[in-house]
Amino acid sequence: MAVDFDVAIIGAGPSGSTCALALQGKGLKVALIDKEAFPRDKICGDAIPGSAFKAISRLRSTWGDQMKAFTHGLAITSIAIFFSKRNVIRYTWKLFSYNSKRIDFDHFLFQLVKKETNTHILEHKQLQQVTATPDYCQCLFSDGSSIHASVVVGCDGAYSVVKRNLIDSEQPDSLAVTAIRAYYKGIKGIQAGCNEAHLIKEVQGYFWIFPLRDGWANVGFGLFKNKNRKDRAPVNLRTLLEEITQSPAFADRFKDATVEGKVNGFSLPIWTRQRSVSGHRFLLCGDAASLIDPLQGHGIDLGMWSGVMAAEQIGQCFTENDFSSHRMKAYDRALHQKFGPELSRNYFLMRLFLRFPILLRVISKFYFPKGIINWLFVKLKL
Repeated sequence: MAVDFDVAIIGAGPSGSTCALALQGKGLKVALIDKEAFPRDKICGDAIPGSAFKAISRLRSTWGDQMKAFTHGLAITSIAIFFSKRNVIRYTWKLFSYNSKRIDFDHFLFQLVKKETNTHILEHKQLQQVTATPDYCQCLFSDGSSIHASVVVGCDGAYSVVKRNLIDSEQPDSLAVTAIRAYYKGIKGIQAGCNEAHLIKEVQGYFWIFPLRDGWANVGFGLFKNKNRKDRAPVNLRTLLEEITQSPAFADRFKDATVEGKVNGFSLPIWTRQRSVSGHRFLLCGDAASLIDPLQGHGIDLGMWSGVMAAEQIGQCFTENDFSSHRMKAYDRALHQKFGPELSRNYFLMRLFLRFPILLRVISKFYFPKGIINWLFVKLKL
């Protein structure tokens, strides 16, 4: 039967929008589909790493220039990692980066797709089920409508419907990361252009303060949790966030600060191992492919790169008229080759620090010259 689209991208966040941009000029009929209408909020730390700009610039330099000139971004040049009040490691970024609320950044990329490509935009379309047949994929939506596409790209997040429907069930990871985020205004002591990460060893997590434009800051707490351990009581992240901001270490900085909107929790599908991210007539990108760095927590740049690489794979599939699982595995290999070694190493380091927290205390108690710290960050890509 005739298909409605050559490619249906499910999810219009950074991964999906970048994939749509990367497909421009390939002569394909592309649909970008999202369950919400833009602009819409996305719970996140709001840090846009330097590698994300490289991904867009690879597609078209003018798009990279527009992304750098984005007026809602606040340039960030460094990060300070606090092991305690007095023990801190500071690192200066090599690449340009900024912080931006996801409601603004995602909308920018979405508008870029609308202005610069011939992509068909479908909003308020909640995917309910996707089925792969020998000749096409059928996408059924909650409003009862459906479409047929030659290829489906799952950019629909941690709870991906595409992944759930098309990937064979796999053993869930024992280690999970949950987090909570709030927007504060009026926090004292924020250093211009510097993100803060405070390690809270008592609960195996970290507290962050990421500055935004106009005096706002993204404030949150991430918690590592071993699902196999039953000896620890559940942690209420909202209560814990309040306790941290009211603790002696932060009370003075937050006493005059105000909260905007809701305090929201979310899960981070961190990379733990190489896993299948494709199959017959479909590919997964971004959070749906668990492309979140387990040590640093960032994933926007990885998601955008996966969108670029998915588009390259799709172009090859149409050239060869081969959409088989075997042909799609080239995408898995390319993704694992580009990101696998670094993410696997960072997962190992994360588990090492969680199992032996004394290592962090040792690091915090010894003085390391700034040059050595920067060299380690560059070599280990931390």
